[in-house]
Amino acid sequence: MKKAWFFLLLCFSPAFGTTYYVAPDGLDSQPGSLTYPWGTIQHAADELLPGDTVLIRGGVYHEQVITDHGGSAAEGPISFRAYPGEIPILDGYGVTTGNNGIIIGHSYIHIKGLEIRNWNDNGIWAEGAGYLEISDCEVHNVTYGIGFSEGTHDFELNRVVIHHFDLYGFDATPGSTPCCNGVLNDCVSHTGRDPDANVDGFALGHGEQRNFQLNRCVAYGVYDGFDISSRVSTLNGCLAYDCWNGCYKLWQDSVYLYNCIGYDADGAIVELDWDDEPGSVTLMNCTFFHGETYIVWVENPGDELYMYNCILSGGDNIGLAFESMGVTNYHGNYNIFHTNDGYRTVAVGYTDEFSSAEVEAGDWNAYSGEDEHSMVVYSPEGLFEDAEGNDFHLPPTSPAIDRGTSLGAPPIDFDNMPRPYGGGYDIGAFEYNPTVIAQDYEDPVRNFELLAAPNPFSEMITVKYSLPWKENIEVTVCDLLGKEVLTLVKSVRGPGCASLIWHGQNKTGDPVPPGVYLIRLRANDHQNTQKIIKIK
Repeated sequence: MKKAWFFLLLCFSPAFGTTYYVAPDGLDSQPGSLTYPWGTIQHAADELLPGDTVLIRGGVYHEQVITDHGGSAAEGPISFRAYPGEIPILDGYGVTTGNNGIIIGHSYIHIKGLEIRNWNDNGIWAEGAGYLEISDCEVHNVTYGIGFSEGTHDFELNRVVIHHFDLYGFDATPGSTPCCNGVLNDCVSHTGRDPDANVDGFALGHGEQRNFQLNRCVAYGVYDGFDISSRVSTLNGCLAYDCWNGCYKLWQDSVYLYNCIGYDADGAIVELDWDDEPGSVTLMNCTFFHGETYIVWVENPGDELYMYNCILSGGDNIGLAFESMGVTNYHGNYNIFHTNDGYRTVAVGYTDEFSSAEVEAGDWNAYSGEDEHSMVVYSPEGLFEDAEGNDFHLPPTSPAIDRGTSLGAPPIDFDNMPRPYGGGYDIGAFEYNPTVIAQDYEDPVRNFELLAAPNPFSEMITVKYSLPWKENIEVTVCDLLGKEVLTLVKSVRGPGCASLIWHGQNKTGDPVPPGVYLIRLRANDHQNTQKIIKIK
């Protein structure tokens, strides 16, 4: 995987600049100080220069914001940030001057900690901009979430949650110039408002756009979870489920999926869609479960599919499907195949079809020349910890353990645990490690450690932690915006190990919705954080 384009410019700190303040009860005629803040965010956008920061106090702001200046590499970005511990809300209700929450037309802009809601177009729209960073924001009840266009490039999104939208959560549309070089870390897109519309969670691509990297992103409750039509793009540790059509729709050349999970799609879990130009898709150490029509579907023989160390399980119709006759475009091995009825495990042109028994007997290998070391299972029981509960970790007797190839396997798994463990590389998104899944926490350890499993979870998750000293600690659950959901422990503990169970509830005892959360262990100056995913 090439990372030369992974830009460094988003990590700088401004050497110069002034900090200003905005508050709902402020006045734009004031100096913008903490005591005498400005009254609108737009006034801050008009006044800020490279290196400047505006801290926005909590409250509701009924205004559209359009950038008036950009930052610079030398002097630093222009930053719009929530005042620490407060949530400013940019609300489009009643706004008549525009339909977008924020329009970014300049480079070196940073936005952090805002809630953006109730806009008839985009929550955030960037056009012809570069070197952007958007972090810890929530966008909801909009037609479109966050869109990039007209050659916007070198942007990074961290822990952004978009929900209840009409057409897309995250989108890159070329316009006259392709967009490129985008990184999305721990972002979530869920809940399309119109189940009859083609609603995409992540829609990055459209032809000549290129170089996008999505790390640990999640999509659910939409038509297509990840609609990727950009070249040279990587999805690492992503999760898509409960999609009305497909979890991963892949169109372009050099698209890579590592440690990705997809389940419960009305159409296909993975689609290789034809865009009239040859391309290649690589699926490595992925787990795909329960596509009602297909698990993996290849539309045209002009697209190459490389698939290794993957699990295709729980299909209601066809496991691996080739729309046209001919499979010279397929390259795969060390995979596990399973379909619910066992009859159409692999189908080529809907004419040459192979049952699970025929795949197991070697007929598919003889036909295709591929999958020599792949295998068949006849039930997901024993393959996964709990397929019915969507826990796709491997139990100690899983046939996926130590049966994969090391060639091209990622060095970590979906849980960010190292590969391999034991005698070889495992098949699927998870590497089985008994010291992680079933560690004896009676014995003290020397490290400051935190582990939550199973992950993802549906009803409850076990949180295990270890302390090398006696200390006043705090274990909390937060959402991706840093809002505390529940405090699990706040007392003096240690040294040694302990565990507790979180039943997925908040402070009032109500169940929290599905999504991504953070478990945080704090002790004095030390902190350890793990991302966890609650599913239905």
